[in-house]
Amino acid sequence: MLLTLKPNTMKPLKLCLLILTLSSLSAIKLFAQETNLEVQFESRLETVLILNIDPESNIEFRIEEVNEHLYQITEQPDDIYFSVESTGNWNLSIASENPYFVGISDSSQKIPVDFLGFSVESLGTNWDNGLFSNIANYSRDTTLSLSNDKITVLTNGRRGNIGGAEKNNFVLRWKFVFEDEQAKIKRFDKMAVKADNYRGNFYIILSETQSPSQ
Repeated sequence: MLLTLKPNTMKPLKLCLLILTLSSLSAIKLFAQETNLEVQFESRLETVLILNIDPESNIEFRIEEVNEHLYQITEQPDDIYFSVESTGNWNLSIASENPYFVGISDSSQKIPVDFLGFSVESLGTNWDNGLFSNIANYSRDTTLSLSNDKITVLTNGRRGNIGGAEKNNFVLRWKFVFEDEQAKIKRFDKMAVKADNYRGNFYIILSETQSPSQ
């Protein structure tokens, strides 16, 4: 059977096709809007820690036996100046490289490193007077014995110790602690130390910290 479409029946068909076309375009547009991607960026700024110190720094002193069982330090070890530059809070520790100071002329001559003590004095503007200041200085008003183990000396206080060299500027001073302890004087005598220049190396360890000292 042959189907003949009359002119008046063509218009609704075109309108229907137009509506379908518009509906399809709207659906495509809506679908495209729903597939937008949301991109997030995350970055972490690493803390910068810089220790400024003369790389040739070491500990050297001379000892003499001026009388029987009486010894004298005739050349004191030099003070060590250093500074810290940091964009984050930090801790600082000190350790001897070896457990003994060794004679330069006679390497068989050895003196334990705990015969030497040290303290760190702040020369910068960061306040080093305990937990509630910028820096907790454990050597403030005292002397710590040098050790082959790491000894924490400076830590951040609640005010934070972030800053450049003008804020974190220090001097490391050495002191012979055996002079204050009778037991160590006896130990020193038993070693039969000979006159010599004695030398040792040390480490300053700088590390990042996230929380104030406790």
